[in-house]
Parts: sequence; structure tokens; C-alpha cells
Amino acid sequence: MSQFLATALVLHVVLGLIALGAIHLTFMQVIRKQPPWGIVVAAAWTALLGFLLSWMTGAYYYVVHYGVAVKPRIVSGEFPWAHKIFMEAKEHVFLLIPFLAVVALFAVYALREVENPALKSAASAIIATTLVLGVLVAAAGVIISGGVR
Repeated sequence: MSQFLATALVLHVVLGLIALGAIHLTFMQVIRKQPPWGIVVAAAWTALLGFLLSWMTGAYYYVVHYGVAVKPRIVSGEFPWAHKIFMEAKEHVFLLIPFLAVVALFAVYALREVENPALKSAASAIIATTLVLGVLVAAAGVIISGGVR
């Protein structure tokens, strides 16, 4: 693997973890009685940008290296289910997360302008869903990388 691909892979992981931390912060602040909107908006933006950049760096790594060099090793190795189950699921769920982060950001801006309990519940559910899916995708990444060893 080239240095560029290794960097793309590290950025994919690090940016994804930053995005997870930011969406967690967004959730924890939105559910407060009086959310600090400056922090919430900054965290939601950080989450969105982190997820998008992780998405791009991961996609580049996947297209250029994973499918050619890593996937065959996993599928022919001791843990083929690491790709067949977890990577296949991760591919599809991972595509959804940045879009959920966009919706979460719009919801945060709407909540900042209008105090509406129903909107707050819906926004909290979207943000929590984004967080849970992000954690599941990260866990799948750990399982997949373990399948290569």
C-alpha cells in the first residue's frame, strides 16, 4: 500500500471518530433543557464535515485498494464473513450517514429558531440514529480490519 493510501485510510478512521464525537456532543446538548446553540451548531457542522470527509477518503481507499488487495485476502481467509456480512452492511449504511448528518444540521438550525417539543424529539431521534449507525459502522470497520490479519 502506498503512503498516500495509508494516509487516506488513517484519515478515514480519524475523521470518522471526530464526526462520531461531534454528533454525540450534538445529541447530548440538544436534549438539554436549554441547549447552548453555538456549541450545538458548531458540533453539528463538525459532524457533517467529518462524516463527509471520512466518506470521501474511505471511498477513495475502497475503490483504489480495498477491492483489489484487501477483499480477496479476507474472503479467502479464516474470516470471510468479515467482508460478506460486515463490509456489505457497512457499505450501505455508510452511504446514509452523511445525509442524516445534513438533516440533523437543518434540524438544529430549526430548533435554534423555534422552541417546539415535537421538533426537538424528532431532531433528537435523527441525531441519535446518526450516532448509533456511526458507532455500528465503526465497529464493523474494526471487525473487517481484524478479518485481514
